[in-house]
Amino acid sequence: MIAVWCRHQKFDRIVIVDDKVAADPFLQQVLCLAAPPGLQVHVLPVTEAVQVLQQEGFDHKATMVLLRSPSSAKRLFDEGLKYPALNIGGIGGGPGRKNIFKNISVSAEEIQILKALSGEGVKITLLTVPGEQMKSFSDMMAKL
Repeated sequence: MIAVWCRHQKFDRIVIVDDKVAADPFLQQVLCLAAPPGLQVHVLPVTEAVQVLQQEGFDHKATMVLLRSPSSAKRLFDEGLKYPALNIGGIGGGPGRKNIFKNISVSAEEIQILKALSGEGVKITLLTVPGEQMKSFSDMMAKL
């Protein structure tokens, strides 16, 4: 997945924001080994990610930020990282989850989180792979 995105946009680094992964050295190593050559990979817990991503001079255009869930995106936002846009990629289905677009499924709680972020002015898009059809979350909010 990372390699596909990197072919469509130039990234120098990936910041994976997840408290559980940040506490698991083995999983961090697996993720670093899976990244394309020459790409820096940083794994940070949410609170530290807010601090790092807000540093003056941090090159946001060359950084892909990966989050596990809409709740992590909301935590980043609530803890002070006010980002203008958020893309939702593949989120798996399961009990209590509703498919809203291609292979993107969300829970009722995640729908409310995305609506809240949208209400804060975050432009939310649904796109699993670059070059495919994209959908705006705001266009579908009334149906959810």
